[in-house]
Amino acid sequence: MTTLRAIALSLIVSCVLAGAASAASILERAYTSEKLDGFWNATLSNATPDATRFSLLAPGPAAVEPSHEATQPDFGLPFTGEVVGEASGSSGGSRSVGFPIIPLSADDASVLMRRLAWSEIYLSRYRFFAPISTDSAEELAALVGRQYAAAVEAYLITGRLYFSGADLPEKCRHLTRMNEINAGPLSGASLASLPAAWRPLFPIVEAVRARLGSDALAKLVCSVKPVRGRAETTGLIETRVRAQIVKAVRTKVDDTLNLMKAASTEYQSLVNEMDVSIKSAEVMELERVLGNAQANMVLVKEDQLKAAETIATLQAVDLSSLNQPESLKEFEDGKARMAQIVGQIEGVMTALSGLAHVVDDPAITAELSSCAGLAGAYSRLDLTLDTGALTATINGPYEDCINHARAVVGRFQNPSLSKAQMAELARHVRQISEVFLSTGQP
Repeated sequence: MTTLRAIALSLIVSCVLAGAASAASILERAYTSEKLDGFWNATLSNATPDATRFSLLAPGPAAVEPSHEATQPDFGLPFTGEVVGEASGSSGGSRSVGFPIIPLSADDASVLMRRLAWSEIYLSRYRFFAPISTDSAEELAALVGRQYAAAVEAYLITGRLYFSGADLPEKCRHLTRMNEINAGPLSGASLASLPAAWRPLFPIVEAVRARLGSDALAKLVCSVKPVRGRAETTGLIETRVRAQIVKAVRTKVDDTLNLMKAASTEYQSLVNEMDVSIKSAEVMELERVLGNAQANMVLVKEDQLKAAETIATLQAVDLSSLNQPESLKEFEDGKARMAQIVGQIEGVMTALSGLAHVVDDPAITAELSSCAGLAGAYSRLDLTLDTGALTATINGPYEDCINHARAVVGRFQNPSLSKAQMAELARHVRQISEVFLSTGQP
């Protein structure tokens, strides 16, 4: 077990060290003369450049001009090998100008594009050349000559790509790279500083410099933008008009919503000011009866009925006369009247208790649960309690039931502002949509 752990630990340490060394090699951007020499021998020096592949750029009467005056009439249509456009003349008129399109052949492309990649890689690595103490003067001179050779070849191949470009943005990209090479790695180059195999290319480089330096198209290729066609212009106008229509519709909808919000706020304030409670006849009768009962209880408690004097008076009366049947009629009438009043109160209480089950909505039933306890509340009163406790016993459940019932009824009677607002918004949006569909179609 110990041996296996030791082996695993050694493998982990070796992988970490290998990863660190690999990362260091990736981040290392210093190239010595030995590394540059190895890359040169493996790529560009394997085959010397062929000057005949750049014959159309070579100096002489057969050289292709970057642009020229178009002698044939301009019908606004391109034809094979040439693009014709219109430019402003010196006298204020217009003139036809054409530039050739010379694509790379399959044979030239297979060779030149590979050598262009090698040249660009060599120039990129040469920027990070790290001289060492063992470098001799001959080695340093050879490195400078190889830099000029790679720059000359990259310049001419990019020049071929410039002549093969069919539009101005593509030509601008290649011309920009040619100017970078000319001002950078090719700066200070001469015929004598180049390796022997690359010296035939240097006169072609000078001819391309002179030809592009005096060419009107090369001076404007990165600053002139192509004119929009009729279809592109029409599409652009339609897009902007549609955007303006959508913007106007959105503004109108926002204004409508703001007006509706202000109207709803004003309406809500008016509703709040009109908060008037309207009592039904049954509720008013119940309040009258319970008010009388409360007043009677207060009278009994404070002995304002002079109960002692009444009792003394009754004791002085000959109660034997009450046994006579004709004397009991008034008592019976009062008892019956009292029973009738109690029955009315019980009926009102029972009717109120029915509010708890007036609908099948569980939420409303739970909210009106205090009304269910009113049935039989009057018959269960303990009249021996003091006035405060008795008043709370009578008024508490009754007022609680009435308040909950008013709240439920109020919710059903008051208008729903959110629904009214949504209906009004739908109406406005429909009107706006009808106007847009009838007058705003492109």
